[in-house]
Order: sequence, then C-alpha cells, then structure tokens
Amino acid sequence: MAQFTNLTARMTPLPVNNIDTDQIIPARFLKTTNKDGLGDNLFADWRYKPDGSPKEEFVLNNPAYQGAQILLAGDNFGSARHASTPLRWFAFGFRA
Repeated sequence: MAQFTNLTARMTPLPVNNIDTDQIIPARFLKTTNKDGLGDNLFADWRYKPDGSPKEEFVLNNPAYQGAQILLAGDNFGSARHASTPLRWFAFGFRA
C-alpha cells in the first residue's frame, strides 16, 4: 500500500455525531466473503427508501458529491477504533 502523505480532493459533508458501524454498513450486508459491491450498501438505511430507490436528500445521492474522496463526519464517527476501514473496503472511493 502506498504511503499516505497528502490528499487534495472533493469532500462530502456528513455532519452527524455518533455514527456507529451498523449505520456505516448494516450487518445484513456483511454475510459475504467478497467485498465487491459493498459500496452500494454504504449507509444503506440512510441512502435508500424501503423500496430501494435513493433518498434524494441524502448527501451521498447528491451528484455534486460524486467522486469525493474525503468524508467529513461529526464527532465519534464509527463508535469503533477502525471505523474508517470499511470506507476503503467498500470501494466507495473515500480515502480520508
């Protein structure tokens, strides 16, 4: 893995405190040994309506933030020590 020193990129704001890992990726999507496609389920309960259509008001569904590599969240993100790891695993494109 390349050393991470500096990143200049578009940022996605998610000003929510206390986002836990089950909100980042609901456990029902982690019953796989392959990480491919998991990015589609990142923040799934916040991003999609019960019928599977996107919630237009959720920031990750906003075209202005497509391709962003930085996620700026509130305090206590992930409620776990390695909460940022899933963001890389799920190939959503976030690096920081």
